[in-house]
Amino acid sequence: MSKKQTPVLNVLPETRAQALELVADGKLMRAAGLVRKATGADRQAAKEYVDGLRVEVLAGRVPPEVEERARALVAEGKTIAAAKHVVQATGLGLQDGKQYVDALRAGRVPGRDTGGGGGGGTLSDRVRAFVAAGDRPSAVALVQAETGMGPEEAERFVAALE
Repeated sequence: MSKKQTPVLNVLPETRAQALELVADGKLMRAAGLVRKATGADRQAAKEYVDGLRVEVLAGRVPPEVEERARALVAEGKTIAAAKHVVQATGLGLQDGKQYVDALRAGRVPGRDTGGGGGGGTLSDRVRAFVAAGDRPSAVALVQAETGMGPEEAERFVAALE
């Protein structure tokens, strides 16, 4: 298994819920111990699993509009600005803000399915929201991040929505 590949652990839903609660309370070592005991995983695999839960907990503390702006900043290559934005907008600590942005950058924070309510919805809806807020560069960056388009193509996409 490569160093970047996260092992797949068969964790029962009850164990996952208990581990998630421990992680939310900042008890990462206890959560890893619980996962090891329940699955027979080694320390590294349990740590990686708990790190994934940590990202999930952090994602739950970041409002959709903050996440969207952070994603756009990451797409523009501005990871420090993205981390500062997350920290300032949420009150998370610097380490948590950086961990969250690193997870965004690595693709470990899935996009939200908000059902079209408040800031979510389709890519077109989210792009239009950025444009309406006067933030066209973030709209273009969002299109690039979610579609893999180049700058010119993303710019044309945004222009077509106006």
